[in-house]
Amino acid sequence: MRSKSNKKLWWIVFALVLVVVAALALWRSDMFTKKEAAIEEEPVEVKQTVPPIKVPEDALSIVDEGATPNDESDDLAAIQSTLDRAAEESKAVYIPPGNYRLSGILTVNGVQLLGDGADEAILTSTNPENGSIDVEGDGAVLSGFAHVYEKTVERGNGANDKNSITVRSATNFTIQSLRIEKASTAGIFIGYESSEGKVIGNSVQDTGADGIHITNGSTNIIIEDNDVRAVGDDTIAVVSYEENSQVTRDIMIRNNDVGYNSKARGISVVGGEDVTIENNRIRDTEMAGIYISVEKEWGTRNVKNIIVNENIIRHTGTRLTSDHPNILVYASQGNLDEVEFNGNMIMDSVHGGIGVWGNGEIGNVYFNGNKLENNKGPSTNFKNGNIHSEGNIGF
Repeated sequence: MRSKSNKKLWWIVFALVLVVVAALALWRSDMFTKKEAAIEEEPVEVKQTVPPIKVPEDALSIVDEGATPNDESDDLAAIQSTLDRAAEESKAVYIPPGNYRLSGILTVNGVQLLGDGADEAILTSTNPENGSIDVEGDGAVLSGFAHVYEKTVERGNGANDKNSITVRSATNFTIQSLRIEKASTAGIFIGYESSEGKVIGNSVQDTGADGIHITNGSTNIIIEDNDVRAVGDDTIAVVSYEENSQVTRDIMIRNNDVGYNSKARGISVVGGEDVTIENNRIRDTEMAGIYISVEKEWGTRNVKNIIVNENIIRHTGTRLTSDHPNILVYASQGNLDEVEFNGNMIMDSVHGGIGVWGNGEIGNVYFNGNKLENNKGPSTNFKNGNIHSEGNIGF
C-alpha cells in the first residue's frame, strides 16, 4: 500500500508535468501567432536593410584610373587596372556614383570593391556571354553597388562566364548589399571549393538560373538576409555532384525572403551535409518551397544532417504539370538521412503539404511542432523513409 507521502509526491510530479505541457502549448501557439502576423506583413517591394560597407578614406577611385560614368565608353580596363593596383597597395577600390560599362569579365582578387549603395553605383555588363564579376583569392569584398546585364541570352550550357557573380576558390569573402538584376545563368555562384564566405543583404532577381547557388565542395558559407525573386531556377540551392571531389557542407541559410514567381524550387539541398535552413520566408515558387533530395537524374551526392527550422512556406509547387508539395524530401538514388523539420508553417499548397518519396534509401526524417493549414491535396504523402512525427498541427 502506498504511503500518503508517496501519493502526495506523485500528485506534485503530475501537476508539474501538466504545467510544462501547458507552457509548451502556449509557447507553440504564440510562435505560430507571431508567424501568422508576419505573413500578413510580407513585403511586396524589395527592401535592403543591410547597409553597405563603409568606404575607407584612402580607397582608390576607379574614376582616377580612367573610368567615366554615364556614357557609352567601356570602363572594364580602367576598373580592372584599379583593382590590380589596389591589390599591390593593399587598398580598397571605390566606385563613385554613376553607371559604368563592362565589356567582359571583371576579376576581384582579394580586394574590397565598394560603392555608396546599389542605387548610386552601377556596373552594367554589355556582353551577355561574358559578363561575370569573378571573386578570387583571400578576403575579397563586394558591397554597395548594383551589377546588371544590359541584355541576356538563353541559359544554354549554363557557363559561369554568364553569371552575375562567380566565386572561384575564394576564402574569407563577403558579398553584401548588392543589387543583382539579370544574368543569363546564376545570380551569385559559389563554387570551386570556396570557403568561409558571407552573402548578406543582397537583392537578386530575373536570373536565368539559380538566384544563389553553392556547390563544388564549398564549405562554411552563410547566406543571410537576402531577397531573391523571379529567378529562372531555384532561389537558393546547395548542390553536390558525384563528380565533385568534396561534398558541399556546413552551410547556413537564414532570414532570407525568396520566391515571388521563381521557376523551380525555393530553398533546396540536392546533395550536401550539415545544412541549416531557418527563419526564411518562401512563397510562390513553381516547384517545392523546400526540397531536400539525392537525384539520380543529375548525379548528385548523398544528403545528411539537414535542419529546417521555423520557416514560412506558402503557396509553392504552383506548376500545374508538377506534383510538388510545399515540402518535398526525395531520393531517386543513394542515401538521404537525418533530416529535421521543426516549427515550420506550411500553408496554401497547390499539390499537397509534405511529401517524402523516391526509390533511393531514405532514413530518418523528423517532423516536430510544425503547422500545416489551408492546403489543397493530401496533407502528407509519406511513401518512403523512417518518419518521426510529434507535436504537429494539421497532420
